[in-house]
Amino acid sequence: MYSASTRAPNDLPMLDRSLPLDGVIVLDLTLALAGPLSTQRLGEMGAQVVKIEAPEGGDFSRYVPIGELNSFGDSTAFVMMNRQKKSVSINFKDPEGLKTFYRLVAKADVIVQNFRPGVAERLGVDFDTLKHLNSELVYVSISGYGTEGPMKGRPGQDLLLQSFCGLTMNGGSKGGNPQPSPVFMVDVTASHLATEAVLAGLLKAKKSGQPQFAQVSMLGGMMEMQLQEISTYLAHETPPERTEFDSSSIWMGPPYGIHRTADGFLAMAQCDLEELAVYLESAELLKLAKNPKPVSDIESHRLWRDAIYSELERVFATRSAIEWDAYLSPKNVWCMVVQDYKTFLAHPQTQQYLCTMSHPVHGTYTTPKPAIQFNGLEEPQLTPAPLYAADTREVLQDFGFSSQEVTNLEENGAVYQHIYS
Repeated sequence: MYSASTRAPNDLPMLDRSLPLDGVIVLDLTLALAGPLSTQRLGEMGAQVVKIEAPEGGDFSRYVPIGELNSFGDSTAFVMMNRQKKSVSINFKDPEGLKTFYRLVAKADVIVQNFRPGVAERLGVDFDTLKHLNSELVYVSISGYGTEGPMKGRPGQDLLLQSFCGLTMNGGSKGGNPQPSPVFMVDVTASHLATEAVLAGLLKAKKSGQPQFAQVSMLGGMMEMQLQEISTYLAHETPPERTEFDSSSIWMGPPYGIHRTADGFLAMAQCDLEELAVYLESAELLKLAKNPKPVSDIESHRLWRDAIYSELERVFATRSAIEWDAYLSPKNVWCMVVQDYKTFLAHPQTQQYLCTMSHPVHGTYTTPKPAIQFNGLEEPQLTPAPLYAADTREVLQDFGFSSQEVTNLEENGAVYQHIYS
């Protein structure tokens, strides 16, 4: 074995600095958020991602603005979920269009789709059809509620899933409104599960030489996200309920939650109530901390929790959130000043996770970097979201179609190339 001190420099192996998925081809049949975010992440890991869009406009999320902002030509929602891709428009309802897609499948490594159950089969792009075209194909399907059961045909939309799976009743106050997440957490969770399924599928396909099929559901993702709460509920004779004071989570005892201060809000995680009472110089809080009520006594426990939150409300009103954070954090009390986007995005800790990109319509804009960074490897050269059907000819020719073949397909309506001036 050679050591670093004895091996000659010209004997050292060449370092492979390419990204992990360099050379992997992904056919992206997704729309909205969960699927596109997953395939974008694969592109940031080095994969070549080809977004297949239907004729007459493609992914509907191009036209659904978030926050009524639509200065990119496409919606910001689309632009931020579809970088690192090229757009090809193929008509699956045209026999020649479907044959064109099958030729792409034969050379691809991965397909990700998030059609409603049954749609892929009707279009002829389901796993059972495509697995015969490619012996090492990895096929990942994302659905809302899974492929079985009475809910399988319902729309897999984030707020609807949050509401269905009990999540929105885990916070708030007794008699108050359910508390949905203001961000699309169901979609994002499903996107991560789909990415993991692709990566595991690639490993298995390479080892086995056989095509791999994985199913991910948004509901399954939410069940996993609530693993602690659901399991506790099922094992609990008297599971907790919402109380009079707003709670971030009914499953976490006080002082867990967000508290109003003299100026701003302070978030607090788990901590020793008796220690906190000493730090806050509150005899009332210390008395309550020393005399907890059992969860099995539902009414007494509810009143005990409310009394604690009431006392915390009184004490925290005497200083600002910044002052409380500066006082409590050095004492190892887990707390944080609640920030809005203005303060959060100006914070020095945040800057390392932002980057500037250029869009062909909008110009430069700032956006979060890829969340996964690989040490010692090249950084991905980030490309903006593709304009609709801008890359059809280029991609098909890269896959072996002749220029004349592409022209014939365009003339017959099987594929579509949009020309931008």
